[in-house]
Amino acid sequence: MYIDFTDEKVRHEKLPGGYISWVDIVTGTNYCMKMDDYGKKFKMIAQNISMMNSDEIYEYLKNDVDEIPYIRPYKDKKDVKAPSLKDAATLAVCFAYAMDNSNDVRLEMYHHFFEIEKSQSESINTALKMVDMLALGEKFEDSIRNADIKIIKGGVYKTKKYIVENNDIKCLRGSSYLLDNINRVRIPDYFKEKFIPEAIIYCGGGNVFAVVPDNDVDIEYDLERLYEDVTITAQSAFISYRTTLKDLLNDYKDVIRDCEEMLEDRKKLKLYLNVDPNYGDVNKGIEDKDMVINEITHKQIESKSKLICKFCNLRDAHYTIQTSEGEKGVCLSCLHKIEAGTYAKSGFHEEFQRMHLKRFGQGQYGGKKVQGLDEIGAFKNNGYMALIYGDGNNFGNIIKNIKNVYEMMYFSRKAESSAFKATLEAIRKGYEVEGEEIPFEVIELGGDDIFIITPAKSSLIMASKLIETFDMEFQNKSDINKSANVTMSIGVAISKYSTPIRNMFELANKLLKKAKSYSKKMDNKIGTVSFAVLESNMYLELNRDKGSNYDFIHQGILNYTWIEMTKLVDLILKMKESKKMMKNHIYKLRDAASMMLPLEFRLFYMYDRSRSNIEDFEKGLVEIANGCFEEGLFKFSGENGMEYYSPWYDITEIWDYV
Repeated sequence: MYIDFTDEKVRHEKLPGGYISWVDIVTGTNYCMKMDDYGKKFKMIAQNISMMNSDEIYEYLKNDVDEIPYIRPYKDKKDVKAPSLKDAATLAVCFAYAMDNSNDVRLEMYHHFFEIEKSQSESINTALKMVDMLALGEKFEDSIRNADIKIIKGGVYKTKKYIVENNDIKCLRGSSYLLDNINRVRIPDYFKEKFIPEAIIYCGGGNVFAVVPDNDVDIEYDLERLYEDVTITAQSAFISYRTTLKDLLNDYKDVIRDCEEMLEDRKKLKLYLNVDPNYGDVNKGIEDKDMVINEITHKQIESKSKLICKFCNLRDAHYTIQTSEGEKGVCLSCLHKIEAGTYAKSGFHEEFQRMHLKRFGQGQYGGKKVQGLDEIGAFKNNGYMALIYGDGNNFGNIIKNIKNVYEMMYFSRKAESSAFKATLEAIRKGYEVEGEEIPFEVIELGGDDIFIITPAKSSLIMASKLIETFDMEFQNKSDINKSANVTMSIGVAISKYSTPIRNMFELANKLLKKAKSYSKKMDNKIGTVSFAVLESNMYLELNRDKGSNYDFIHQGILNYTWIEMTKLVDLILKMKESKKMMKNHIYKLRDAASMMLPLEFRLFYMYDRSRSNIEDFEKGLVEIANGCFEEGLFKFSGENGMEYYSPWYDITEIWDYV
């Protein structure tokens, strides 16, 4: 089956005449398109860029051109894994620049690639031949011109440690903004100034991969210093690896393996971060004057004074600032976060609104900016918020099996765009269910990482929608019987809005691990979610099965696929709406299951069932358990035979949040 690229609702059992076809590099979807339509798209792109300079062309390809394939090498073939047209174009510029080391090749290469004006330059023609041969998977012979290059690889790591140091919304937003701004703006500007923007193969999700002509510039040092001077305490590591263009293209996996080993060694050398408390520059690397962050008025503390930073409670305070609660000591790292958080009031909201308008043309996407976490907790007068922490499944295997630069470029971009789309759809779902804008804050978003704070109300609905959307982005659309090769697992920690973010994150991280373990049991074929409600700041024991009843009835399921979670939420909503199943009745069943042996509870349940309307909801429980529901309990096969689980614990746990 083929999916029509111009209208994905149209499907063809066989490839129609006059059509081209290709296979999506990541999902394996068979796409097709009329050859005439493809030709028109190609000509339209060529016409649009004919009057642009090289910088404008680069931005146009990056932001405004669809993921149409590069088919020039495959004119007489079908069902090939074709790279993206814009990847082939920018990679051709990168290769030509690697050979000539001159900015002049950029515009000439673009015009040659899009057949606007043919070039006689050897490097231009060789670069085009290289992208064609790479697309075909052919090896480069010695007769083809080569070039010495430097690969730059690295990024920021242990980001959560940097982000979740305190509950101050400005610090949370500021730390997120600084990491994102360095990765998406300042590092690209660095390469644009010293080399060309096309040198960056990938820059997102906190990671960088770039190819430049061999040179004496200490790029890795510059990038590490950029992170250190701007964030003070975020950990980053970069390496440069000398090789040749042919080796990168012919032996991609070997080169990447060597780079990864060097990067791990570099991280080991940076275990202890030496922070200069008196030096930093929150605006280092900013080229656009409109993006300059205004400094907050602060006073330096005398060196003999010993104060602890009142924001992170981790480092010495070297400055004081005025707050609504009076003067407070602050370390330089938190000062930069506060300054950035004050500047970046909109967070990711503007990006989400742009995405919404691009897709629907009008209206609001359903999210709401917040000034503090109390606004999130105040939603529906609930007082609780949810920390949603998601991570992709099977990413490691996918990355390990990437065969060339094309696949890496496309997969990286696909992962990032999918994370953004999934988060947007989750917020839209919350808005649709609740009937009013959802106050939320994005803490981290990129690659396969999603970290957001939402109201507790409808958080599990939003988490399920997030997983569903992300999984669908990696689904083979031409073969629905094939599962997605990448899925998302999520941990949802629910607590009062005043609970320290650090505590909530630790809980969400543990829940995420449980969700990923559950997904792994199903070969990562579907996304999963695990949740818990933290009623106080005290430590929460996730193992609910301890006590005299440990070997008999497990208290709660905890792990669900997104489909099962959606069904559970729908069932609770049905219970609420019908008024036939009151909350105190559910609590009675939960408490009975926690104290009785399986046989005792089943007899109790059968008696209770005869006196109530509980049978109206049993069908929903049967569906959630895939038929494994008997007399009030889920019955699953475990390591020691059949095991019983009480669904009533989970129902009471999330009753107030759906």
